[in-house]
Amino acid sequence: MRFPVSSRAALPGLALLSLLLAGCANRGLTRYDAIVKQASSQDYLAAVKVLKKERAKLYGSQSALLYNMDVGLLYHYGGVYDSSIVYLRRAVDVHEELFAKSVTNEAASLLVNDNVRPYRGRSYEIVWLHLFLAFDYLALDRADDARIEMRQAEIFLNEVKRKAGGDAKAFRDDAAFRAFSALVYEALGERDDAAISIYAAVKNLRQRKQPVPPGMAAYAWRLLDAEDRPNDIRELDLQPPAVKPARFPGGGELVVIGALGRSPALGETAFWGTWVRDGVLVYYYRDANGKVVSQALPAPGLPQSEYEKGRGRNTRSGTTLHLKWAMPSLREVPSQSRLLRVAADSAGAAAGEAWGDTRELLQQDLDEGRTAMLTRTVIRVAVRTLAAEKTKAQMRTDNPIVNLLLSLGTDALADQLEQADVRLWFLLPRTLNVARIPVPAGNHTLQVAAENAEGKVVRVETLQAHVRPGKTRFVFFNSLK
Repeated sequence: MRFPVSSRAALPGLALLSLLLAGCANRGLTRYDAIVKQASSQDYLAAVKVLKKERAKLYGSQSALLYNMDVGLLYHYGGVYDSSIVYLRRAVDVHEELFAKSVTNEAASLLVNDNVRPYRGRSYEIVWLHLFLAFDYLALDRADDARIEMRQAEIFLNEVKRKAGGDAKAFRDDAAFRAFSALVYEALGERDDAAISIYAAVKNLRQRKQPVPPGMAAYAWRLLDAEDRPNDIRELDLQPPAVKPARFPGGGELVVIGALGRSPALGETAFWGTWVRDGVLVYYYRDANGKVVSQALPAPGLPQSEYEKGRGRNTRSGTTLHLKWAMPSLREVPSQSRLLRVAADSAGAAAGEAWGDTRELLQQDLDEGRTAMLTRTVIRVAVRTLAAEKTKAQMRTDNPIVNLLLSLGTDALADQLEQADVRLWFLLPRTLNVARIPVPAGNHTLQVAAENAEGKVVRVETLQAHVRPGKTRFVFFNSLK
């Protein structure tokens, strides 16, 4: 059997590309499988060793931000706060460099997929990057450095708001970050800044129609009342707390921050449909219950030069193409750790409450970016499908079996190229919890536990803390089960 010259030249490249793509798994999914077992079993330093050893395989050259965030967070969980600061600061440096670059320079993703673009982080991830850096400094009793991280996150949020403009769905603020900022500012004696931060925290929850945790609401009322801001109290519909917190003469406060559960991950959802040039895009996918959902949108337009490359079926609207693609979707991760409980020797006990939930933040991020990602992905797949049609026409032979194999091979390559970008900082906890206990000055022994939804303890740890007169001491606990 003899092939035309163009076909013979194409076959070796086709075979080589098939081999390369066959071994090219989605790094986002591979990374999850590689480290989640150690992390959920609290073996954080073993997980760090895995990441450092397998960095090239698990991250590649485009996920430097994610690598440093992962390693830094694992060190934080392991209580190695100095090392955590080193890696999280590197992550901040990487993000600042990427933030200064235009995404238009990443044109390769138009032809391949979003995984070839540098990972820039989701907006809430960058805020929590600074938040965990602040936690590291607080664990080392360096509140002034923690304040700097809070300021850096505020600068980032201001830029996020500017770019969002009038988009009502856009991420603009994070209530958890604002509430923890208030704790830091108050610990430093900066009560006006603390009041501003807690106001922003409650306002964000009100605007998003989310419930305000009772402890946060009581804290907001006390701060705003102390700073003589009755108008803010009325605007936020805050009520005086029923019980005033106990105080020890000359004492201080323990603030226990618990990272509980595991953030949701990202999976791939397959889409298929029909694109009609200058017409509509009708597409289908299966929802979480397995039901096929159908939707229609105006068809994203293609450059005329790309359209002319294709050999699509002509209709009144132009060219009709049948497309398949994938997009990231929220993947639930079961978590046992739900409630934080703290007992501080003879000073008393407290139940924590969740001030931040990564599931809500991730879902908001996916909803916000869905239309733009769908448009970008459909254009990319349409361009590649048109190019594949042209390639198949050029490789056509007189043998129908060979034509079939070439056509199937080209389609298979196109399908493998279209992988959803499922990179995510999934090592974040599901919730950030806080428990506050007024205590006498001095040394204290704490019993800190995480309970499941039925009230059963899933992890407990004994911690030591020294509280200076009139000061706040931050203590950190985690349970990623």
